[in-house]
Amino acid sequence: MESLIELCDLISQNPAQFADKLTWLCNRCPQPEALLAGSPRVSHSQINAILAISRFLSKTVDHTDNRPKSLILTFFRSIPTSFHPSFWPQSFPNDSIASFFTDFLAYVSKSVESDPDFSVDVAGFVGEAVVAAIGNNAGENWESSAISRVFLIALTKNFVPMLPEDGEKLITCLLDQFNLPVQVPSSPSERIGMNSGTSSSQSSPLSNNVNSHNSSYSAHNELSSMVNDLSQMSVSSSSASTTVVVNGSGVTWKNGLETMGVGLDGGGVLSRQQVASFEEESVEGYEKQEIAYKLIGHVLDCVRIDNKLLDQVRLIAKKQLQSLSAFLKIRKRDWNEQGQLLKARISAKLSVYQAAARMKVQSLASLDVDGKTSKRLLLETLALLMDAAEACLLSVWRKLRVCEELFSSLLGGIAQIAVTRGGQPMRVLLIRLKPLVLAACAQADTWGGSQVMLEIVMKTSCQIIESGWTKDRAPVDTFISGLASSIRERNDYDEQVDKKQGVPAVQLNVIRLLADLTVSVNKSEVVDMVLPLFIESLEEGDASTPGLLRLRLLDAVSRIASLGFEKSYRETVVLMTRSYLSKLSSVGSAESKILAAEATTERVETLPAGFLLIASRLKDMKMRSDYRHRLLSLCSDVGLAAESKSGRSGADFLGPLLLAVAEICSDFDPTVEVEPSLLKLFRNLWFYVALFGLAPPIQKTQQPTKSVSTTLNSVGSMGTIALQAVGGPYMWNAQWSSAVHQIAQGTPPLVVSSVKWLEDELELNALHNPGSRRGNGNEKSASTQRSALSAALGGRVDIAAMNTISGVKATYLLAVAFLEIIRFSSNGGILNGVDSLSASRSSFSCVFEYLKTPNLIPAVFQCLTAIVHRAFEAAVFWLEDRITETGNEANVRESTLFSHACFLIKSMSQREEHIRDISVSLLTQLRDKFPQVLWNSSCLDSLLFSVHNDSTSAVINDPALIVSIRSLYQRIVREWISISLSYAPCTSQGLLQEKLCKANTWQRTQQTTDVASLLTEIRIGNGKNDWTGIRTANIPAVMAAAAAASGANLKSTEAFNLEVLSTGIVSATVKCNHTGEIAGMRRLYNSIGGFQSGGTPTGFSGGLQRLISGAFSQQPPAEDDAFNEMLLNKFVHLLQQFVSIAEKGGEVDKSQFRDTCSQATAFLLSNLASGSKSNVEGFAQLLRLLCWCPAYISTPDSMETGVFIWTWLVSAAPQLGSLVLAELVDAWLWTIDTKQGVFAHEVKYSGPAAKLRPQLAPGEPESQPVIDPVEQIMAHRIWVGFFIDRFEVVRHNSVEQLLLLGRLLQGTTKSPWNFSCHPAATGTFFTIMLLGLKFCSCHSQGNLQNFKIGLQLLEDRIYRACLGWFAFEPEWFDANNVNFAQSEAQSVSVFVHYISNDGQSDARGRGHENGTYLAETNGQYHPVWGQMENYAAGREKRRQLLLMLCQNEADRLEVWAQPINSKENTSWPKISSEKWIEYARTAFSVDPRIALCLVSRFPTNTNLKAEVTQLVQVFITISLLAGAQNCKHLTI
Repeated sequence: MESLIELCDLISQNPAQFADKLTWLCNRCPQPEALLAGSPRVSHSQINAILAISRFLSKTVDHTDNRPKSLILTFFRSIPTSFHPSFWPQSFPNDSIASFFTDFLAYVSKSVESDPDFSVDVAGFVGEAVVAAIGNNAGENWESSAISRVFLIALTKNFVPMLPEDGEKLITCLLDQFNLPVQVPSSPSERIGMNSGTSSSQSSPLSNNVNSHNSSYSAHNELSSMVNDLSQMSVSSSSASTTVVVNGSGVTWKNGLETMGVGLDGGGVLSRQQVASFEEESVEGYEKQEIAYKLIGHVLDCVRIDNKLLDQVRLIAKKQLQSLSAFLKIRKRDWNEQGQLLKARISAKLSVYQAAARMKVQSLASLDVDGKTSKRLLLETLALLMDAAEACLLSVWRKLRVCEELFSSLLGGIAQIAVTRGGQPMRVLLIRLKPLVLAACAQADTWGGSQVMLEIVMKTSCQIIESGWTKDRAPVDTFISGLASSIRERNDYDEQVDKKQGVPAVQLNVIRLLADLTVSVNKSEVVDMVLPLFIESLEEGDASTPGLLRLRLLDAVSRIASLGFEKSYRETVVLMTRSYLSKLSSVGSAESKILAAEATTERVETLPAGFLLIASRLKDMKMRSDYRHRLLSLCSDVGLAAESKSGRSGADFLGPLLLAVAEICSDFDPTVEVEPSLLKLFRNLWFYVALFGLAPPIQKTQQPTKSVSTTLNSVGSMGTIALQAVGGPYMWNAQWSSAVHQIAQGTPPLVVSSVKWLEDELELNALHNPGSRRGNGNEKSASTQRSALSAALGGRVDIAAMNTISGVKATYLLAVAFLEIIRFSSNGGILNGVDSLSASRSSFSCVFEYLKTPNLIPAVFQCLTAIVHRAFEAAVFWLEDRITETGNEANVRESTLFSHACFLIKSMSQREEHIRDISVSLLTQLRDKFPQVLWNSSCLDSLLFSVHNDSTSAVINDPALIVSIRSLYQRIVREWISISLSYAPCTSQGLLQEKLCKANTWQRTQQTTDVASLLTEIRIGNGKNDWTGIRTANIPAVMAAAAAASGANLKSTEAFNLEVLSTGIVSATVKCNHTGEIAGMRRLYNSIGGFQSGGTPTGFSGGLQRLISGAFSQQPPAEDDAFNEMLLNKFVHLLQQFVSIAEKGGEVDKSQFRDTCSQATAFLLSNLASGSKSNVEGFAQLLRLLCWCPAYISTPDSMETGVFIWTWLVSAAPQLGSLVLAELVDAWLWTIDTKQGVFAHEVKYSGPAAKLRPQLAPGEPESQPVIDPVEQIMAHRIWVGFFIDRFEVVRHNSVEQLLLLGRLLQGTTKSPWNFSCHPAATGTFFTIMLLGLKFCSCHSQGNLQNFKIGLQLLEDRIYRACLGWFAFEPEWFDANNVNFAQSEAQSVSVFVHYISNDGQSDARGRGHENGTYLAETNGQYHPVWGQMENYAAGREKRRQLLLMLCQNEADRLEVWAQPINSKENTSWPKISSEKWIEYARTAFSVDPRIALCLVSRFPTNTNLKAEVTQLVQVFITISLLAGAQNCKHLTI
């Protein structure tokens, strides 16, 4: 069934597209002719199909196929036949039938809501089905009756519409078949007696126009009538004996005997008669009544019925509700049944009452609003429901869930009448509601009371008050005032409850109710009625002393204050502030020892929770600003008061307030200009946070957490607290630590006075009490603070220099250290503010403010500088700790990193030289640790344009400073670009071209000139470059790709040395021209009025479309769709033509292909920039063709064009990086499957048999292949250079793209024989292998730590493929190009250099990292190497063999490239004979062909030849013996 549901949901999304699937589903349903036959039977699959079709109709509105509706209607028509067991599959239980009907009717009821025509069609069959079910339910066949009953139960849950005439028939049938107890009074006196059966004085008699029902009455009905009459007496007596005193001594409840009237004469007889009457009714009868009442209620909702029949329905409901009170007053011991039987009977009967109450309320829907009769009926119904609710509240069964549901239904009906009718019913209701509310409040917290019922009363009261507020305020005001006045008056509960038991529950719950009402209504008038009474009680009444009443009132006033009405807010906050400060003043005094426990609860829990509630709910910014000031002022006062408490911990007083401060500061932007008064309050807060040790530890290595007491008696020396606060573990509540982290993000820099630090010294001294032992005059305390400061700064400041700092100044600097380090450790150093992460959100903007302070003494300056470096370390630690994150978390991490980098770049233009120096130092460290900043567009923007944009007026007026800043920027820019080019020259050039395009659009020539001056004299090429050592750009394939990405007309196989600036300007101009062409065509198309509304795609064809849809975030204007579609079709057609030409063996025009691809790329990017989301499938196809066309054509020229446009795409739109790489990886794997280029391992036209010396080779020369393999190899060479470039860019910050590259390498090395042995492929092959080894090295950088075993296996495959390359005899390729031969030798040399360094890193600990994996593979079968004894030893031998072979190949190719000028390699060590033997054995163990080719490669090495000969002989001998043994076994 689950699969059908999934298929149904898929079809409902696009019925036209999946019409065949819908037909298949319809064919699986029972067909009409079969259902309408004599004795139909359905199968399991048909039942599931019917459910699926009904689900489809419920989810789909507009569909043209009418067959699903026809099938559902036919099945509905056949429902009467489904009441026979033969209709269902064999062994199909009733539970499954019930589940089917429930789901089926739920889907159909939802379908008819949205389709009126279908609703009419269904209504024509509903009446017949329901009447049949009712008749069948009354039959004697138990199985048929059970099926019809489950259908009726399902119908009560999901009713479907029916015809009006069927509604009356259904009600009549229900009254007849289920024999519902209806008694029509025969005389006016009986009518009066019946209509006065309610206990409300507001009730009115029913109308006399109630006709008798046409059914006969049984003795059971007569007995029920008698019970009902008796119940009326009970109701009257019970209402008299139940007293709720509103103004006086509380609430008095009589005992159970009194409420039942047992103490009266004949009371016991009455109770026994009631029990006997109820026990005569069966539980099954109750279930039938419940079904009937629910169905009648649904019918009343759908259709209007005859008034006479409606009167009968009302009478039935009334009689049921009148008997409810008598039923609930029967004691448990009076029942003859006990245990589960009694509980089942009670639950069933209460369900009947619930259905009857709902039916009673629904019967009022057709009443005339202004009619006199309708008003009487409304008042009567309200009285009935209210009496019933009171009975539920007093019942011994009140804790049963069904009783709680009944109570909720009764109050829901009361609220519905009050809300819809208003007027007199509302006034009457509020009079009756108040005693009920008080009763619920009095009972809730007592033994046996129901808290759920109190919640229901509160919810209903709020609903009624909200409605009555706009319709009739006078009774609402009276109701609220009456409840509020009960709080003011002192309750006299001495006679009933011992005073030691505390405040009565009614008072506490009424307070809570009033608070709920006030918050729900959210009107200032209600607040003005309630709050003054609360505050008066708190200040002068019973709640002025600690106790439960005060705690509840404080919670209530804080909730009311959080509404944001200014007067109530201010009064409440002042009251709570005074209360909190008064608790501090009493701590330590004599009377504090005899205070109640509630006093501590008030200070530690209630008041802080109230402050937090107000902070979290205030919305008005002006009020939030005022509250922030008040809270910080309170913290300052608390800190000062707590600091003077001898032997007490100030953290206990200040800590509870931190949560509220954190919440009120959560939206505060610390970068805006702050008033000095507020800034000083922030400073005071952090001063006390540092003094009391409330800040979380900031040292990297912390002590293990231990349990520390946080009570007021936890006395410790301040030296211990200060040092432990720095080093840990944290001593206080973990929530306080989180609050400090949050406060740090919204705290401005604590630079209060930027002129005279002496003034700050005096202000800081004022933060200590004069008599405090921690004041400025206490040298021991000062020494402690300096020690803590030294620990916080990591020992960066000389101790002798720190001794010149005073104690309070040391505490202040410690507070600054805590604040600034916590800023970066909490969320990486991003401040509160707007959602977008930019340089202005970097916390470095705060920490640098301290360094701008003039005339600092050296020791303080050293401390502030050390704080900057410690904050930077915290930021780096946060970034490194999240290196494995993916998805949104990874985006946040990268945005945080780039924000810091941009700010540091902009800070290099600061006037202060020391700030510039620190900025350069931190930026350099950040760049070295996180190289991805080199290729971030925003960082490059800041680097190129900040030199002009960030120059302040003060700087502009200082020419020498301008020159110094420009010189600094020029040095950093050149270093930055040189490094980025040395690792990823393609992406770097693409980014620079984008920036030149941006500069080209400026109207101001000065900025363009500045940018150009920064890029002068920067060159790249395959000759001499601006960097030292071997880097990625030294790989010839990467430089070939770089030449293609530059856009210059260069031959990648020839030597080149291009200027980045001049080449970038040319390429940027070309890109701008193509972009302008697209914009011009769009404007032309608009001007001629050629708009046609384009179709919006209705779905996605794969993962690419789902991913790319995120890039097109906004709907474009409708007139652009036609232009986009026209141009899309044109570009797709042109690119497909190029592919077709290449497949037919034709030659693709280089310039035409390049122009078309460039224009298509400009068009795609322009659409991306416009935010269009139209025709996603079309743009996805265009992107796919731009990635695949160069691979299809597979020539160097096409691949150069491909690298140019791919670089353009990923540079201009980094969000497309994963999409482009995914398509390129698929295209690369396709070349493996089709055996092209470097993977054409079956091509033989190479070596001596081909071009070099065919006349000396044996046999006939081979014919030249149709497609030149060298061309395809050169294309692969450029392509792999682009992949290496992308790897360097994404290796540190994109796990998704790294995994895509991993997929590429897995497919490449799946078989060691995938590769061509053509000698022209040598450099390309080893470059691919180099990319693989670089990828495997990612196991140590963190973001691929979870893939260590997979990376180890990939490395083994790479080693196997490399060794397999030497399974062929060495050959040469004459390209008539010295540069190509030299690049081949260089490619192998770079590979040799890498694996040589890789071996050194192995010796430093690689085995330890993979120790677990290596140990497990020892003595086992390896998927690459086969059976192994010692993996680590074997790996090292294979590496040494590969290193020797590659070095020989590099030397050989070097001599081939430059036979005269090649330098002799003197560094290569001499190989001993034992080593040659080891090489031979290792090669033979991998592949015997490698050992044989060793002899060919070193023909003069006799030791090698002898060892290989012996190995071959041994191998042959073993093979012969094994063959003979097999033959022997076969013979036997």
